[in-house]
Amino acid sequence: MNELIDTTEMYLRTIYELEEEGVVPLRARIAERLAQSGPTVSQTVGRMERDGLVIVADDRHLELTEQGRNLAIAVMRKHRLAERLLVDIIGLEWEHVHSEACRWEHVMSEAV
Repeated sequence: MNELIDTTEMYLRTIYELEEEGVVPLRARIAERLAQSGPTVSQTVGRMERDGLVIVADDRHLELTEQGRNLAIAVMRKHRLAERLLVDIIGLEWEHVHSEACRWEHVMSEAV
C-alpha cells in the first residue's frame, strides 16, 4: 500500500464510510468525524488530491479516485479483520473494539 501515513489512511477510510452510509463526503464532515480543524482537513485533502487519491468536485464534495478507492477498501478490510480478531479471538468488549481496530489497521501488512 505504498506506505501511506496513518492520517491518509484515516481520511480514506472516513470518506469510504461516509459513502457507505449514503452521506456526501465533504471536508466539514471529515473534520467532524475525525475531530480535526478545517484548515488541517483542507491541507490533508489537498495533499491527497495532489497524490491522486481524491478529486474535489465542483460542488466541493470529495470523490475517491480508483487508486484512492482501492486503498480505502484495503484499509477497511484491515479494520474489519482487526474488529473480528478483537471480538472473536481476544474477547474484547464491543464498545472498545472500534478504537482498538483503528490502531491495528495501520500496522497490519498486506499479507494479512
